[in-house]
Amino acid sequence: MKTVIHTISAMDVFGPEKTVLNECLALEVAGWRARIVNLWDTEDVPMSHKARSAGARYEVLRTAGKFDIAAIRALARQLRAEPDVVVHSHGYKADLYTLLAARMAGVPVMTSAHGWTSENAKVRLYERLQAYLWRWFDHIVAVSQSYRALAQAAGVPERKLVVVHNAIRSNYQVPDAGQRRRSRALLGLADGDVAIAVIGRLGIEKGHRLFVEAAGRLARRHGQARFLIIGDGAERAALESQIAEAGLGDTVRLLGHRDDLPAIYPGLDLLGITSLREGLPNVLLEAMLHGVPAVAMAVGGVPEVISDGEDGLLVSPGSLDGFSEALSRLLSDASLRQRLGAAAVEKVRSMFLFDARMQKMLALYEAALAKATSTTAAREHA
Repeated sequence: MKTVIHTISAMDVFGPEKTVLNECLALEVAGWRARIVNLWDTEDVPMSHKARSAGARYEVLRTAGKFDIAAIRALARQLRAEPDVVVHSHGYKADLYTLLAARMAGVPVMTSAHGWTSENAKVRLYERLQAYLWRWFDHIVAVSQSYRALAQAAGVPERKLVVVHNAIRSNYQVPDAGQRRRSRALLGLADGDVAIAVIGRLGIEKGHRLFVEAAGRLARRHGQARFLIIGDGAERAALESQIAEAGLGDTVRLLGHRDDLPAIYPGLDLLGITSLREGLPNVLLEAMLHGVPAVAMAVGGVPEVISDGEDGLLVSPGSLDGFSEALSRLLSDASLRQRLGAAAVEKVRSMFLFDARMQKMLALYEAALAKATSTTAAREHA
């Protein structure tokens, strides 16, 4: 049976991990065998529980320290044991381990360019090393044209690059009135509140401080606005201080990490994306499919999803004035929110559903196996 092994190094499920989980389940439906190998130092992480709960084949390959040659050899042995296998890595640690193991095992190897955080000097160094490694993969799957250009600028040959946008499963839908009421009760929202949420890890690259600044500007003009920050991470303490110092405790709420996003989207009116860097955020697609329009910084693959003024609003990266004014425009105009939300649903349904993405990925995997088979046959014939 044809097999795809996805390698990652992840503690929890965020955007890239969600894509990997969904793809593994879709591959099994398509008649392939798929599993996730998590390069981590312990079994007991949220990623393990969530992957198994989702029904994915999953294992942890334990690693020690920054570079574990024994783990690389163990991964290579796994790859050799599979007759028809493609290995697909995600993230800079997984890229290094997987590339070395795949070359030891002589199997086709590809990686995905999901997006970089560039949050500090250490991470930026890892990202530069990752871009250098990309040159030796068989294929690099970029989640947006912007990351395709980044990989090409890093020296990756154009023939190895392919863009496959992120996509989401079609079990999301525009909520009915009952779902909206339940969701808003879950979020503690009153009847007249207009809820704007930013969703994602609380890292400096996500621009949450700008989101809070915008809330401070808009709180008096739009007393009905409620700004929700959903996620957790290193920036939480700084954001708590910023909210308290600005006296925004009744306007801005930190809700922490949530695993029930499908139950939350129906209660939202707007999504905010204030990121300094993005690949192509799944939360944007999920919100749009729920009929929630976004006000978003035009970074990464975001402009490849949102058509400004048609199904959302785009803002110049880092612009507090632009973000605040775009939010104010939509807070003042419920009919515009509804029009953009309806168009957002149609955009995702027509261009960003998972079934269409999987057809592209299956074609890539088939081509990688066919090339590996022909190369092996040519060597044996010689």
